[in-house]
Amino acid sequence: MLAWIANAHTHLRDLKIGTKQYERGVCIRPYNSTTLFSFPAKDPTNKYVRCRTPSVDSKAEKICDVNAGSKITVSWHESELTSSQGINPSHMGPCIVWMAPLESNGEGEVWAKIFEDGYNPKTKTWCIDTVNKNNGTLDITIPSDVLAGKYILRTEIIALHLAAVKFTGGKDGAEYYSNCAEINVIGGGKTVPKGVAIPGVYTIDMPGIIFNTSAPFTSYKIPGPPVYKVGDPSGPVKPNAGVKKPCIKKRRRRQLAQNQ
Repeated sequence: MLAWIANAHTHLRDLKIGTKQYERGVCIRPYNSTTLFSFPAKDPTNKYVRCRTPSVDSKAEKICDVNAGSKITVSWHESELTSSQGINPSHMGPCIVWMAPLESNGEGEVWAKIFEDGYNPKTKTWCIDTVNKNNGTLDITIPSDVLAGKYILRTEIIALHLAAVKFTGGKDGAEYYSNCAEINVIGGGKTVPKGVAIPGVYTIDMPGIIFNTSAPFTSYKIPGPPVYKVGDPSGPVKPNAGVKKPCIKKRRRRQLAQNQ
């Protein structure tokens, strides 16, 4: 058996935009190698987690046009073959999709979350179960009010089967199956959603990155900011944004004045 089959994980194989089905790798930034393309990133603080490319400066050979407000079907597969499943069912975890202006090359707080799907307590299924049921595919809607232009579309599955303990350099810890496509959004509005940094949005010991799928659970909180909603000019906000910290010095001066 070939090594890439025996050790298959997953990768973003292809895109479908409207009625146009693209071939493997078209409009997608280069895979890390011909044999390890499906292997995960492990360190959420390393830039490799951004797109799993040979270099942080790797670019797609083609940029795909997509209308604002329309759907892109992303297709994950364990191997190069569309007959392979999306991901091993044991790799329980969420699916997340991000956008960042292409000119940023993903540097800085530019990544806006536009989609997430985690665990459904009613059906007791994960997003990866939906992906596998749909032959590796998932539909993503591009926000209708984003500014027209070129973007990086980052798709990600976080596998939690080894996430009961944090990553320390070995096999333990969450696995990040991320890949990046390049798209040109046509139409749209005037919004450039505020974002977060990748790497930076995840730490090795935060809730949602640490999660024990072997222990009983009834819920799961997807890590990262909230999903950007159409009509929200601010986009996702950072935790504690707008909350002013008390000025200790001023408070101390007021207390001294009152005691005099």
